[in-house]
Amino acid sequence: MDNSTKKSPNVAGLFYPSDMNELAELIKKFASGKEILYKSNAVIVPHAGYQFSGHAMNIGFEHLKFKENVFIIAPSHHYDFQGFALPEYDKFETPFGCMEVNRAFVQEVQDSFGAYVNNTPFEEEHSIEVQIPFIQYYTNNTKIINAANLLKGLHKVRIIPVLVGRSTSDEVAALIEKFWDRACFVISSDLSHYHPDNVAKQTDNYTAWMIETGHIEKFVSEQACGSLGICGLTSFAAKRGFNIIRLEMYNSGDISGDKSKVVGYGAWMLYEGNKTEFISRFYSDYLIDECKKSIIMGLEGQKYQPEYPPAVLQQYGASFVTLEITGHLRGCIGSIYSDKPLINDIVANAQSAAFFDPRFDPLRPEEYNDITISISILSEPEQIIFKNEQELLSKIYPYGIILMDKGKRGVYLPVVWEQLPDKRLFWSSLKEKAGFYKDYFSKTMEVYKFTTEYITTAPAYEDE
Repeated sequence: MDNSTKKSPNVAGLFYPSDMNELAELIKKFASGKEILYKSNAVIVPHAGYQFSGHAMNIGFEHLKFKENVFIIAPSHHYDFQGFALPEYDKFETPFGCMEVNRAFVQEVQDSFGAYVNNTPFEEEHSIEVQIPFIQYYTNNTKIINAANLLKGLHKVRIIPVLVGRSTSDEVAALIEKFWDRACFVISSDLSHYHPDNVAKQTDNYTAWMIETGHIEKFVSEQACGSLGICGLTSFAAKRGFNIIRLEMYNSGDISGDKSKVVGYGAWMLYEGNKTEFISRFYSDYLIDECKKSIIMGLEGQKYQPEYPPAVLQQYGASFVTLEITGHLRGCIGSIYSDKPLINDIVANAQSAAFFDPRFDPLRPEEYNDITISISILSEPEQIIFKNEQELLSKIYPYGIILMDKGKRGVYLPVVWEQLPDKRLFWSSLKEKAGFYKDYFSKTMEVYKFTTEYITTAPAYEDE
């Protein structure tokens, strides 16, 4: 006799279909159809009704590298408590069947974090429940035989549902750290709630910038209902040197057409590396092609705007685009601060390098097939603190360097070290580029360092 306790669904038929076949067909329709380039150990996904947030939820789960234990870290909408809450239930039921709770992990969380173990916070909560059908679908833990989604090597996938109450992002980060090698993580959160569309987009873009850069110091709960889970994952990523990569972002008005009061939805994944390396690894060919299109449009006197760029390239970023012909510079224009989506920055800089570099005449049509295009994607500049010039010289290699003083500015990319490997020559040359004499030094000067991810191609005619 089975004496286990199970949590019955309370939003089936409301947030998602109560019929298992209809539910499976709906999730199937959400499939992005895109090649999944990277599988992550942690994702951020929304938790609203599937008709609104299903696309973002699905693309998050498509990128999740499932393990036999799946933490679902979610906010509590109906119950107030200190710290974390975990269920006494042994199973959570959905139209696909029951998903087992890992009781040993529940006990371990309770022992390590003093968690509150009680069913009450879970009884009316949807932020955990709506994630479970996606987990079941993508791990074949359903009543429906779906061989296409069977993940070989997983014996029995179990969940660890964690509701976050009056806690801190540091506690969430510590929870993730403790179980990182033994589980994967689903962070459940919507974005802003019930603002007009224009306000929501501004708010959610700011939230996305905070998530993607790690600047979460001023993150507030009004930005996202699962703010502590989001900030916990972001803090964990920063400590590990990982980055959060955007997969999708929109709001309910984009689905319903009602822009008066919308709810924001986003999906992100954790990448075990830095964002610029991820972009270089997976999107080099795409970015070079977009630069070519931008230059071709420029030859016709038109601006270029990419259609439906990958979400990660809609994150704000700064870049330089360099054009060469037979190894000689033909144009180089760039940005040092990220004030627009990276893809927009790159295609604009490609046109500017071709037609608006003041050192060169505009590119001619007959030159196009001879150009080599190089893209440098910049990290966020970091100020160098120094007491004197000698200390500064010890800190500039092998970085890109920005010099600012008295309204003047000079920038050298890291690649310049190949031409100027001596630190003093590099520094003197940069000062002259900024408009100072080579021996100039001032206590008011500000110096910043940055790194770049470098993408280049052969001349255009060779790959057409």
